[in-house]
Amino acid sequence: MEVCSLVDADGALEILPKGCRIVSLDEARENLPKATAWLAELQAMSDVAHDLTEELEVLLESLEAEDEHVVEVADQLAELVKHWQTVTSNIEATGTRIASLEPGRLEWYGVVDQNLALYSWRFGEEDIEWYHPIDASFFARKPLIEA
Repeated sequence: MEVCSLVDADGALEILPKGCRIVSLDEARENLPKATAWLAELQAMSDVAHDLTEELEVLLESLEAEDEHVVEVADQLAELVKHWQTVTSNIEATGTRIASLEPGRLEWYGVVDQNLALYSWRFGEEDIEWYHPIDASFFARKPLIEA
């Protein structure tokens, strides 16, 4: 469905968060494989970032911030953050939003029954087969029934 098929297209576009866009279900499904791979990458990076942060905390208990080893770990963390930003930008460029990192859930703004909604997917699901109203949570998901 397109934006023009919304009951209140102007109102829907006003509540759409900045930088987000409305996608068709086909477009969301086309981007699902890439988005899930990136989500898995972010999950792995999250674990590494946690480990590096803990290492920095331990190092700073006994070393100065200018110490070579502290700087090295801080630089690794900075590079990880930079890569994180690139991956999240790639995800967002597809019209995908990360609803939850753990457990992995993705959403796309779309149109269901002439209303703005969020197509919903979580790890373990093979396809995007659910949606929920934008003012409801993941737990209010309803099945997408295609004609």
